[in-house]
Amino acid sequence: MAKGGKLTNCCRFILTFGFPFALYAMTLAPTVYLMDSAELTTAAATGGFVHPTGYPLYLVLGWLWTRIPIGDMGFRMNLFSAFNSALTIALIAQILRRLHVRDLAIWSTLGLLATGYYFWALSLIAEVYTLHTAMMAIMILLVLRWADAPTPQKLAWLGLSVGLSFGNHAATILLIPGLVFFIIVSRRKKLTPRSLSLASGAFALGLSIYLYLPIRYAARPAFNYLQHYDANGISHPINLQTFSGLWSVISGRAFQRLMLNDPNIWGSTINLAEQLARDFWFIGVGPALLGLLVLLKRNWRIGGMLLLMSVSHALFYICYQVPDKATMFLPNYIVGAIWIGVGLEYIFAALEEMKQTTTSIRCTWLLRFILSATVGLALAWNWPLVNLSGSYDARQEAEEILGRLEHNALILGHWDTIPTIEYLQLLEGKRPDVQAINRFLISTENMYGLIAKEIHRRPIYIDNVNFELLRRFDFTYEDGLYQLKSKEDSMPMRY
Repeated sequence: MAKGGKLTNCCRFILTFGFPFALYAMTLAPTVYLMDSAELTTAAATGGFVHPTGYPLYLVLGWLWTRIPIGDMGFRMNLFSAFNSALTIALIAQILRRLHVRDLAIWSTLGLLATGYYFWALSLIAEVYTLHTAMMAIMILLVLRWADAPTPQKLAWLGLSVGLSFGNHAATILLIPGLVFFIIVSRRKKLTPRSLSLASGAFALGLSIYLYLPIRYAARPAFNYLQHYDANGISHPINLQTFSGLWSVISGRAFQRLMLNDPNIWGSTINLAEQLARDFWFIGVGPALLGLLVLLKRNWRIGGMLLLMSVSHALFYICYQVPDKATMFLPNYIVGAIWIGVGLEYIFAALEEMKQTTTSIRCTWLLRFILSATVGLALAWNWPLVNLSGSYDARQEAEEILGRLEHNALILGHWDTIPTIEYLQLLEGKRPDVQAINRFLISTENMYGLIAKEIHRRPIYIDNVNFELLRRFDFTYEDGLYQLKSKEDSMPMRY
């Protein structure tokens, strides 16, 4: 019986992992994608550095993943996101089983989550978010496992996972209040000095993944987004072998001005509520609210933990003033899915407890039909919206730009231009004569100074111009790319 149970659980895990992984693999971006995705891919494959907060766990695991001999490096790192999303879904299934949710409710919940627009879309390109959700699900499972039968070793495993999770995404700190709350109210008497010391040591061990940054810094990697350029075009890396330099990266100092700084907090809150409702196709709203209430009533410790996790994460990113914040709420999807599963279980159980009347049987079958139809509709509706299986645009645009640049050119551009060019240069050896600088890494005045210094020495291109550039320089324009010219060179000769 035990062996059969284990085999059944193993098969269930394979199924809950395999179906979403197959779905994401079929709609995956086939090569390098835009912006952060290209940056993360290039850094992972070359052993380089990305923007703060550094994401060392992602870079280390990504480097190992890129050794898999399938597709190009862009495809491999996109596949890494698909793997992490599928792993997240399989782990959520395990969490729901621990909460005594039946298979039908689990499959319905996972179907709604897997086919939700943002969860699906972020599973198809190289990004840190799906590894973050996988680590979050691992932490929830480990803390529930510890609460069932507390031992110092189990708490140490939780500490290790929390430390490693910090190494992937600093937003792990937003999950800490929920974890601490649950540990204290569940088994406070089991927090012996030995268990706390083991957990602290394991946490420090996991957090030591950040030592990758100063160790790798000694190798002076070619790809480095932890630096800035001066007006001479000389790069100045942040010294990651000093505490101040390393802390400036880990703390995300470069983005602190954007934190808690959104002037439209109410509007962002409404947008998040609408986003979650749409992605769970509205049918998930009622069961999610019901599941929240059921958990708070039946097991207020678990319910409080999940509520704290969701609220703290939502509040931080609601107040985060960035244009792409809609992609940053995946932890809220994880908590929402757990609530939906618990809510559906309550509904199915309530229908079972009713006398087996024609009405109750019909209601049960109607609910099954609605859930199945909704998942099918979400699959059919979102597939063409998220499908990137034929998306070569980022690569082709970068190849076209490199093909148009003159020898020894300097190109300055934003996130949608430069990282993909650097991918082609560093991973495929294309146009090493071209110097590409992301405008994120150079101040505006230094950029103007660099252009003024180099404009008589070599061709200079930029992806867009502003009034100040127009005032200082002339330009020619072709297909989204500007070649800057000195005003003196552009003046007609006088005789």
